Amino acid sequence: MRGSWALLIVCCASGCDGGGSAPPPPPVASRFEAVKAAAPGADELAGFCDVRAQPQQGAAFRFPTVAGTAPAATGQARFLWLNLWATWCKPCVEEMPMIAAWQKRFAAEGKPLDVQFVSVDEDAAAVPAFRAQHPSAPASLHIADPKALAPLLTELGLDSGAGLPIHVFVEKGARVRCVRAGAVTESHYPIVAGML
Repeated sequence: MRGSWALLIVCCASGCDGGGSAPPPPPVASRFEAVKAAAPGADELAGFCDVRAQPQQGAAFRFPTVAGTAPAATGQARFLWLNLWATWCKPCVEEMPMIAAWQKRFAAEGKPLDVQFVSVDEDAAAVPAFRAQHPSAPASLHIADPKALAPLLTELGLDSGAGLPIHVFVEKGARVRCVRAGAVTESHYPIVAGML
């Protein structure tokens, strides 16, 4: 009995199939192997933006109504990067220092732009409390009416329930060039730089 088990194990390990010489079937690809990632193409902007337009062909941009003093004619003279965020949104909070650093880096490269953070927190007191705990966080405005977020997202071409953060890139002359729902990472720097 012991010998027959050993023979069975050897036979299975060596691919015995009872005398036939058919090659073993190819391994079944897992679903991760079967779906190959798209190679970086000529138009990386298409993969970065959820909504995009050709230069100077985008929809007219309307700055959201904010509590307190709104920025004066932002996006008219220079490129504007509007970041919609919330204090409870971890990716939002994580990317803010990087975006602020990119603004300085772009300026050093001769590509100045305005970066404006607008909190969409339900509670207006959330931003001052957040800034007290994170004094190095960039300054932020607060949306006047959080219920206005869904219509704003629809106006920008996104689903009204799109997740934060939301990035809106507005060209000189206040035309929307690109809208992205989701965080940005260091790998996106050249894509953003290419829009400026």
